[in-house]
Amino acid sequence: MARLASGVSVVAVRDGRHDLAMTATSVVSVSLDPPTVLFCVHSDSRIAEAVAEGSRWAVSVLGERGLPEADWLATPGRPTLDQLARIPHQRGEVSGAAVLDAAAAWVECETEWVRAAASHDVVVGRVLTTGVEPEQTGAIVHHLGRLRALS
Repeated sequence: MARLASGVSVVAVRDGRHDLAMTATSVVSVSLDPPTVLFCVHSDSRIAEAVAEGSRWAVSVLGERGLPEADWLATPGRPTLDQLARIPHQRGEVSGAAVLDAAAAWVECETEWVRAAASHDVVVGRVLTTGVEPEQTGAIVHHLGRLRALS
């Protein structure tokens, strides 16, 4: 599966007073009507607990300048608190979750259901709102175990 190139996004949720975020290579558009997306998260992660049914969260689809953010949020052992202290972002209008300034596009969602799948949870969310930043170009991809910027 390391040979399967995939787009890189950041999933973020506001959990009480704290922001939780993760780099995701498993964000998928499930349906256009109604707009629905899914992502996969390690079952024992803190963010997995925060995206239970009814929770609201945001996906930032990263442009090419988002490589440092993606790399930081994929780093094992990073602090749980203040994960986004060094990452420019703003609050999503509907979810209150962080939308990264390096996002080329974003969706804000509400969790409809979560199902266990081996070591991960599959989280399916209904899209509540979307946005696009035309100034952000390119993308970040994950391929052969590495994150790479595409122009």
